[in-house]
Amino acid sequence: MRRILNSLFLCFFIFSFEAEARTKEERQAAKAAREAKEPPLPEGLKQYPEVKPAPPVAVDMELVLSRQQIANAASVIDEHIANGLAKAEVKANPAASEEALLRRLYLDIIGRIPSDDEADRFFSSRDPDKVADLIDELLVSDGYRSHQFTWMGDMLRHKSEGARRGDFALYDRWLKDQLKMNRPWNEVVYEMLTAKGSLATSGPAGYLMRDPGMPLDNLSNTLTIFLGANVSCAQCHDHPLAQWTQQEFYEMAAFFGSSEVSARDPRKISKNLATNALSKQDLIKVVAQNMASITELGAQTLVYPEDYAYDHAEPGDPVVPMLLSWGGDDFKGAAYQVDTDDPTELRNSFASWMTHPENPRFATTIANRLWKKNFGIAVQEPVEDMDDPRLASNPALLAFLGQIVVAAKFDLREYQRVLYHTKAYQAEASVTPAIGDIDDYPFPGPVLRRMTAEQAWDSIQTLIAGTKIDSYETDYSHHVSKFAFPFDDFSEEEIYNTALAMKASGYLKKKERQRGLDLRASALPQPERPDHFLRMFGQSSRELIDDGSLEGNIPQTLVLMNGEIQEMVSARDARLTRKAKSLDSMDEQVEFLYLSFFSRKPTEKESDRIKQAMEEGTSVPDLAWVLFNTPEFLFVQ
Repeated sequence: MRRILNSLFLCFFIFSFEAEARTKEERQAAKAAREAKEPPLPEGLKQYPEVKPAPPVAVDMELVLSRQQIANAASVIDEHIANGLAKAEVKANPAASEEALLRRLYLDIIGRIPSDDEADRFFSSRDPDKVADLIDELLVSDGYRSHQFTWMGDMLRHKSEGARRGDFALYDRWLKDQLKMNRPWNEVVYEMLTAKGSLATSGPAGYLMRDPGMPLDNLSNTLTIFLGANVSCAQCHDHPLAQWTQQEFYEMAAFFGSSEVSARDPRKISKNLATNALSKQDLIKVVAQNMASITELGAQTLVYPEDYAYDHAEPGDPVVPMLLSWGGDDFKGAAYQVDTDDPTELRNSFASWMTHPENPRFATTIANRLWKKNFGIAVQEPVEDMDDPRLASNPALLAFLGQIVVAAKFDLREYQRVLYHTKAYQAEASVTPAIGDIDDYPFPGPVLRRMTAEQAWDSIQTLIAGTKIDSYETDYSHHVSKFAFPFDDFSEEEIYNTALAMKASGYLKKKERQRGLDLRASALPQPERPDHFLRMFGQSSRELIDDGSLEGNIPQTLVLMNGEIQEMVSARDARLTRKAKSLDSMDEQVEFLYLSFFSRKPTEKESDRIKQAMEEGTSVPDLAWVLFNTPEFLFVQ
């Protein structure tokens, strides 16, 4: 019976192999036939130049505030925290150990663990200002910009690819350039909200193009991200749990009512123009980024919805633009003195109001978000709902943080510099409180938290390849900007001829994305594919604001214990393995591995146990596997 089954299996295998081979041959033959049928491209077509990335922008390496100014602001923060601790009858945590603080600073500022060399250099220094010097050094590094980009990408729901074949590479490059230039936050946001043009011509247009044809959804996200306004329910009805009404939501949406964020489908025009010489897919590649555009209509077109059920207006009535207010005196403030009548200025007026230093929520919202990034818990939770700052765990602290942002002229690097100098930040970490107690956390120190997916990935790359990963970048913006042409001004014949010329110039060749284990998360697709390490460890799908997860699960454990990453860390050519094996003594090897994984030297007890294990046959890769799978590696202490 077994012989019969084996024969049947062999026959099936041979048949399947032959069928697959025939199928492959048929596909190749069909492709060759198609190419043979394609008529030669006509002569005399316009020749487009070779595509190259735009020159790099100048990196801003200058820290503006003096050490004394930083110390003064940090001292006031600590005073507010001391008042909150006294009120809660909680003692401040003692200062963190040198080792814990070093690792925390690296993870929070540049998003990865320090290398053994970086740790050894810090511990060897006897300079009393070495912590302040390290903070300043990290804040102007490539690593800071890489880490800040992934944090910002989660908040902004940034994707490399979007609906309607949208490619956001130019937006990606623009965001990274703003970080290199250390552009003030209010200017960055203003430019995103007022951008015009297409995905092929305007980097900041990528923000509004994230929700093409969905202005109400985009407004809801905009108010949540930049003002902490909990307005999503008011899109359909008066908010049952907050003060916002549907009328107020539509009045805000009217500021975008004279703009069109296009949701045009490139497949339709491509279908109409396709020929043997220029396929539908060819045309889609050329026109898609131009059709994804933001244009001005010249008039405010938003009306109340058909199911609008409140007394002050009827369904279909035009909406009059009106700004949100959190209190009776808000409208007297300088932020509210904008033009709400000229339809050509509505978006500019909205952006001026939102990013104004006297906007009641703008500075405080980003201050609260960055506090959470570095302390693990926000002063007011959740960060998406700051309608009532009196509900913050420490209202006086929250107000002062917003004042620092304004005083620093929205320089987010300087603001975080202040946070890193506080006694509260440099204290021992606390265990994360229960969910019911998070809102009242008084900040005796930061909270113990697991690395984000991006921090874990970038730390692993540091073990494999070393610190050179910080300087590696990917830039695909020129693969989008090369398609720029005045699509809306062209006739169909001109569009076709332009696409044909671009094909003849080699513009339609497939764009290959660089992948590899020497790239930081910021250089990879945003977000990565679902089966990638980053996604398995909680990287956001970028569908929702701040959707990254720090929750652990069994698949994560299995990936760490048995997956490709573990093999790479222990591989013969990995930096970790090569350097460990180059060391002469067992003591040196153990110390090196502990510095690499934990940024500390082993205790005497740990050292004795490990040396005994190594004498009994435990190899360096085996020891690396053990350290890699400890909770201490994955947590920010």
